[in-house]
Amino acid sequence: MTGRKEDLREFRALRVGGIVKYGYNSVVEIKGYGMITNGEFSIRKVAYVEGLQHNLISVSLLVVGIGLKVSFDDEGSEIIEKETKTMLLKSKHKGEMYPLNLNPIKGKSAIYLLMKASTDDSWLWHRRHSHLNFKDINKLVLGDHV
Repeated sequence: MTGRKEDLREFRALRVGGIVKYGYNSVVEIKGYGMITNGEFSIRKVAYVEGLQHNLISVSLLVVGIGLKVSFDDEGSEIIEKETKTMLLKSKHKGEMYPLNLNPIKGKSAIYLLMKASTDDSWLWHRRHSHLNFKDINKLVLGDHV
């Protein structure tokens, strides 16, 4: 979930959204869904909750829903693609929290490969080009080199 609509790509507003119930029994409405990406790692169906002060991520969604491996230790956290054993994201813990430093690409500008190719095709090209980052793969696609 995020309260930063500008970080979402492919945002789809909802007329009637679901709700999120906070621990102190406050209820807020989900205004829509989008995708957050840093060009190499993407999370789809991210809920936009107006006024949310911190981005929240479900570890269960990453593990069960997407099929990634997530580990936590005294140094920090790691998100790993199970099949290729590729490190997608690594971050150090701060106090009792494990914040993710995703540095998202802002919403509107198009990343051609991520938007035009399926997720499987995008990862296939990523692996075929020796794990080249998606930003550089997109340059290849836009220049008709791929």
